[in-house]
Amino acid sequence: MDFTRKHGFKIAVLALCAAMGLYLYLSSTKEAAPKLDQDKAAPSFKLTSIDGEEVSLENTNGKVRVVYFYFANCPDVCPPTTYLLSQVQDELKNQKVFGSDVEFLSVTFDPERDTPEAIRKFIDKIPGDIDQSGWKFLRGDSEEATKKLMTDFGLGLLKDEKSGLYTHSDTITFIDREGKIRKYMTGSIDETMNADRIVAVVDALVDE
Repeated sequence: MDFTRKHGFKIAVLALCAAMGLYLYLSSTKEAAPKLDQDKAAPSFKLTSIDGEEVSLENTNGKVRVVYFYFANCPDVCPPTTYLLSQVQDELKNQKVFGSDVEFLSVTFDPERDTPEAIRKFIDKIPGDIDQSGWKFLRGDSEEATKKLMTDFGLGLLKDEKSGLYTHSDTITFIDREGKIRKYMTGSIDETMNADRIVAVVDALVDE
């Protein structure tokens, strides 16, 4: 009793410090739930996969869709962002939701040069294994139509006519099961981006 009275203040301070330390530890190790900061209807589209399958917004409803616009001759961000998505694919396969609850849609905005064969060569250059059972590589009828689709998605695209290269949004778009855009995330051009952050967004949409 005398010890407690004599050292009561010190004990209280130590207990408070221990409680604060535990709180900070739990706060730092617990990932914050991703913020789904968009809620707007995705634009309707009808595109063709490299295997000749028609893929539309409507016939993929019921699944969470991860959409990325790219071109096969891209000298910078498209290959690393596609590789980043392949890492996300692997984690979703581990969770057994890839293909069944989640589908990836990669859309070329250079359909004249990006023939099915050119796209297959692009896929083969990406490290890892791209599982096309749940990942569709799509082409539109024309460059103009795809540019309009990107604009409808809220993304930017500019072409240098001399070089044939594009300046474009390195943006991953997340569409929920009902066909609404729920989030945009920057791809590999953001050095802080990683597969876990993307998986967290997909998981949140799958669990809705």
